[in-house]
Amino acid sequence: MSGEQLEVHVRENGRVVATIQRPLRELDGKPAITYRKQLWLLSGNSIEIGGTAAAPVPPPAPQQLPADAEEAFEREILVRSQPPPPLPPEIEDIGANAPTWQDDPVAEPPDARLIVDAGPGTGKTHAACARVAAMVGNGIPASRICLVSFTRTAVVEIRNRIARALEEPGDAASVRIITLDAFAWAVHSGFMKEAALTGSYEDNINAALQLLREDQDVRDDLARMEHLIVDEAQDIVGPRADLILAMVDGLNPDSGITVFADRAQAIYAFAEGEDDSNGTNLLDALAARGFRQMQLTEVHRTADPNLLAIFTGLRRDLLSGRKVNIEKHVKSEIRRLAHADAGEVANLKLDTLPDDALVLMRNRLDVLIASSHAGLLPHRLRLSGMPICVRSWVAQMFWDHSQRRISRDDFEKRWHERDIQAPFDCAEAWSRCVEVAGDSVYVVDLHALRKVLARTNPPMQFCTPEFGTAGPILGTIHASKGREAPTVYLYLQETAVADETGEESRVMFVGATRPRERLLVGTAGAHCGTKVNGRVWRRTGSSIQVEVGRPHDIEPSGLVGRSFFARQEDALATQAAWANQPRRLRLMLRAESTVGWHFTINDGEQRLGGLSERFGADIGKIAWHLNKSISWLAYGRSIGLRTMVVAPDSPHLESMLEPWKSSGFFYAPLLTSFSPTKPKSR
Repeated sequence: MSGEQLEVHVRENGRVVATIQRPLRELDGKPAITYRKQLWLLSGNSIEIGGTAAAPVPPPAPQQLPADAEEAFEREILVRSQPPPPLPPEIEDIGANAPTWQDDPVAEPPDARLIVDAGPGTGKTHAACARVAAMVGNGIPASRICLVSFTRTAVVEIRNRIARALEEPGDAASVRIITLDAFAWAVHSGFMKEAALTGSYEDNINAALQLLREDQDVRDDLARMEHLIVDEAQDIVGPRADLILAMVDGLNPDSGITVFADRAQAIYAFAEGEDDSNGTNLLDALAARGFRQMQLTEVHRTADPNLLAIFTGLRRDLLSGRKVNIEKHVKSEIRRLAHADAGEVANLKLDTLPDDALVLMRNRLDVLIASSHAGLLPHRLRLSGMPICVRSWVAQMFWDHSQRRISRDDFEKRWHERDIQAPFDCAEAWSRCVEVAGDSVYVVDLHALRKVLARTNPPMQFCTPEFGTAGPILGTIHASKGREAPTVYLYLQETAVADETGEESRVMFVGATRPRERLLVGTAGAHCGTKVNGRVWRRTGSSIQVEVGRPHDIEPSGLVGRSFFARQEDALATQAAWANQPRRLRLMLRAESTVGWHFTINDGEQRLGGLSERFGADIGKIAWHLNKSISWLAYGRSIGLRTMVVAPDSPHLESMLEPWKSSGFFYAPLLTSFSPTKPKSR
């Protein structure tokens, strides 16, 4: 079937010169794959490149990275691995700005087992990408390399960097670059018929761990891996650490492993509210298995002397364990070395900040309050537990396309007729669709595209890195780990938090090491909040404020379903309203009897949608806690537009109106607010 990933031997004059993984294509009705920008006909599981290719493949436009990732790549040219054999020219041409290390993990043999200690800005991601590129250049099939990353955004950046370093950029798609939770679900769902997402990430991790320990088929599949790279290992704790160790123990003894970590940035030990202090210490367990220790020491992120003092000197203080009151010391040093005082967070004015600024706070509540005060000023949110934002161009292209497939000619015609606005051109958009759902380089299977984009974690090349599309980024320190920016505004809590573990000190250190040029430090408010199923709310006198905009607050029926819209014309008008005015303030969320007391979204003139049963249940729990009733929330807000996608086999389809029931694509608002309400006595 076209689009299926195959492992293919590349032969030259009858001799196998490489093993690659490619999606199956078609050429004149015959199976083919792409290699070196050409289409080659398959013979069994091989292609022969000694002669002439079957057909050229039109080159896609260069892929656009997020601005910060693009800048980071331009600053860090991938480094040279050891000869012989010769590496691709992209790696050999290292240039004058290539980073240097006290140790060089890139030059280590593929079967080495390493723990690489890497402080912030020392080129950890850079080294991981260069190590992958060097191994592929030295003959290890890209499909036999797995890189476990901490965040989905990092997955995209890593894959793009690897692609730029390879002689055949398409090989980057074959490297398995995945988050640990996604890996666990792939194991869980792939080897258990009764697999189901329960809503608990821990259940998913534990199920995969049990399979790795007990199922020989799982272990046989894992044993095919020739090299495993683990990023941010200092934050892998509890069952996740046990899962990594099970992966390590399941590999062949001659398989290599490279683990990158920085104990000074370990800030997730208690993130789940559980004491993991007696659990598995991953780095100690790996050291006990004979892993060799290496270091990256030179900071490349910044040349500013104040920031270098934080990156290096303050890191030494954190790791030494000799400071009596480490939290007070870290906070004092960060304030002393900052370039300016950012003042109180209540006085933050987003319209005075550059678009590439990063604004960091300790907790979710502070970010929600600051975002609410910003109103419709352009800004982006970087928080855990936010909906995935598939870019709006996808819905603009396909919302009324009811056929299963679309040709390249029809795609280009729609793109230009509809004046699609995207961060890239039509050729690049087509290339991205072909990459994940192409029947061939000329036809895309939209059912396959829907299946991919409807996943909990769709490919990031279709998504925005943050919740929002423009303006400064507001986020928590935890969610922004791995992010960097020219200018960072860091708001610290005024009152000390009782912390015997040192985690608060490490959190502050992580926040202070995000800037490349300037650090401004301010003071956050002493806000107190409560959570229901991850949803933040707080009391404010006789009123309360509730977070709106969690991942499941809006479902398909709430935007194009019969539950909230009696006629197709009503849903069409609502979709047009969101498309024409995606940024909206003062939306009213109201429980209405006509829709079974579900909450609706209204702008005073028309119904713009409805909220899910989950949302109503959370509001009900808050009301029960207060022993009151809640029937409305004010000042709802949308800060932009995204695409919502429904898979061809989704049960949501039964409640949806046409044409969206057939197409599976429609608009959804970027709904986010900290909405007030006055609960009433029962």
